[in-house]
Amino acid sequence: MVLSPHLDDAVLSCGALLSSCAEWGSRVTTVTVFNGMPESPLSEAALSFHESIGLTDDPMGPREAEDDRAHGLLGVGSTRLGMPEALYRCDASGRHLYPHDQDIFVSGPTGDLEPELTARLAAAFSALPAVQEADLVLAPLGVGRHADHVLVAAAARRLDRPRDSVLWYEELPYILYDHCAGWEAEIAPGTPLISRYSRENWERKLDAIDCYASQHPILWFEPDSRREEITAHATALGGGTPAERYWWRP
Repeated sequence: MVLSPHLDDAVLSCGALLSSCAEWGSRVTTVTVFNGMPESPLSEAALSFHESIGLTDDPMGPREAEDDRAHGLLGVGSTRLGMPEALYRCDASGRHLYPHDQDIFVSGPTGDLEPELTARLAAAFSALPAVQEADLVLAPLGVGRHADHVLVAAAARRLDRPRDSVLWYEELPYILYDHCAGWEAEIAPGTPLISRYSRENWERKLDAIDCYASQHPILWFEPDSRREEITAHATALGGGTPAERYWWRP
């Protein structure tokens, strides 16, 4: 079971593992946390985001359809919690918490970031049958310091599970960005696990990523070369074989 901050994160970061597990006959599910519809009025950041992805009228429906297609290709199930993502969240007075584009990326300590929401997420995760029944839960590390990723990571750390039943994934595309270089020294939790994949499962992951067409302009500096960029990184990581890297907490 994979905790996915947004609709594309599980596939971007864990798609080859998901494909492999489904191929082996394992029951695999992703849980998308932040896919709630925004409420008016929208923040400057939200308006800019909608314009950049070309979804000004219905910002969530087409993205969910993309997500459905990606999951279908991988052969895995999905659940969505419907919580509003950072761009849409407001405080009790109705003021946007992240009014500008740069605000969603957290600088400085993250321990006190939206503590009430962190507690709600932790409780929601613990109550999910998908979490309760899973042999293994995958959670994001928070590479890139996107507020939503940081919150999901913080909530996942509160899960009452054996440490060896939670595996932590590093997030694409942030691990490819120059400004995120050296992230391991800050947040890598312990022992890395390099998971290598067949060419078929790797291609299936790339095909699933292709489904998220609305997101390509904001995720990649060169959208048309994303498959090559992702594969070059993964092949270097796997010593010649495409791989994803995961982490165990000590």
